[in-house]
Amino acid sequence: MRAMKIRPSVFVAGLTLAALVSVGLAAENKDYQKDLRAAQSQQRSKRYRECLKACDQMLEAYKETWQAKELTWLKVETLVLDSQYEATLKALADLAKAYSEDKELQAAAALRTGDVQRLLKKPEDAVAVYRKLAEAAAKDQPEQAAEALLRAGETLAADLKKPDQALALYREVESKFAALDAKRAAEALRRIATAHEAEGKDFLKAAAAYQALTEKHAAVFDDGTLAGLCGKAVECFLKAEKPAEATAAARKAEESLKSVGLKASFGIRLGDLLLEQKRPAEARAEYQRIICSYPLEQGACQNAQAKIVEAYRAESQWADALGAARILYDAAGDESSIRNAAQVVAQAFLAADGSLGRANDFLAYQRFGPDGPDGKPKTEDDIAANRLAEVKYPTPSAAANQQFQAAVKAQPDGYEGYRAKGFLYVYWGKPKEGAGQFRLAFKAATLNQVPAASQELVLVGMKAFTASFRGLDRIFEYLSYGPKGKSGKENLPDPFAGL
Repeated sequence: MRAMKIRPSVFVAGLTLAALVSVGLAAENKDYQKDLRAAQSQQRSKRYRECLKACDQMLEAYKETWQAKELTWLKVETLVLDSQYEATLKALADLAKAYSEDKELQAAAALRTGDVQRLLKKPEDAVAVYRKLAEAAAKDQPEQAAEALLRAGETLAADLKKPDQALALYREVESKFAALDAKRAAEALRRIATAHEAEGKDFLKAAAAYQALTEKHAAVFDDGTLAGLCGKAVECFLKAEKPAEATAAARKAEESLKSVGLKASFGIRLGDLLLEQKRPAEARAEYQRIICSYPLEQGACQNAQAKIVEAYRAESQWADALGAARILYDAAGDESSIRNAAQVVAQAFLAADGSLGRANDFLAYQRFGPDGPDGKPKTEDDIAANRLAEVKYPTPSAAANQQFQAAVKAQPDGYEGYRAKGFLYVYWGKPKEGAGQFRLAFKAATLNQVPAASQELVLVGMKAFTASFRGLDRIFEYLSYGPKGKSGKENLPDPFAGL
């Protein structure tokens, strides 16, 4: 066997390539950001060992203080991801020692050290680290101090099962840092509420904490989060069997929130609470108030009207329940809500009559019209009467009339105002006036608003006015093409005459 010869040229080439890589990192024209992105990409791809090697190489090449800090921190996080926790602690200690004058870095390193101690299943050591940082940073770094106490509290509660000590720390954060770090103070109070609710099952204390959170720290939260916290207060009062307090909390939430949709939802909740307390008349008044207050929030208004039907049914007022169901059907303006409202009307016919006759007639007429399924007049399947048109609306109370009158009067002239008036009249049981207002809204609409305006005019205004879903296609045709229709040869009657 011939001995293998090592060719010097190959060996030298290999050395030269390695040297070039090393020199390239140290060269004056080195690209730090490019190298950093490459290392970060390795971390994201879970190639942790390659990332760590790249960090060490870059630390040798890049000597600016800010670069060294950034690279060391990348190394620390990569060690954590690679579950090298003891090595992480050493790297953090070296980092803190190297930059002892950097208070922000010192605090970040201490927080991460506590986190790693938890990963090592050493919660007592973690709490000690957090507490030490909180004490050292209380004066000059309130945000870091508050965060350290929050993490200590979480460790005490979750790892050491010492909820009372955790609550004490949360109270300290909430009281001490309310003015210095509002977000963390709010988070501390949220944790207090959650602990009382989920762990202590002390729903009254939880409700009080949620209420305090929404009152003292409202500015910290967006409207959606605030609404969720308000809802928590309501639910906890109910679990504590305090319905009056729950009702007051829901009313306060409606008053304090900014979003019209969220305000309306809490108004609905108010009515629901009254209905649950067997106070249907008061519940109906609340639902009507919601309709008058937020007439363009149609999801809420449809919900409120459906609950009005329920409130009448709760008192076995079948005729008024049927009339309220007709209003629900009148005001429904899309396929889903029309279908759902039709089922409510059919159920109301059944309850009022004790039989399915008029309920079936109603459904058939709305679907096929007077000529029945075959579409031909004077045949066996003709439907003799429009049962919906026979239904009388409930007689509003004097207070309800005043409420609707004031709401209509408060609406401005113009597209949105006419729409609001249209819905108000329909829910008031005045379909002719409602159709007239939707007609004005259609005329006032911009070209972009025309599709929505025509749908509301026909599917709400004219459906309510004619008490029929059938035949609305001809009204759409009139709106689109005028009296001559799509063919240009017809003589369509004006469906809006007399409005």
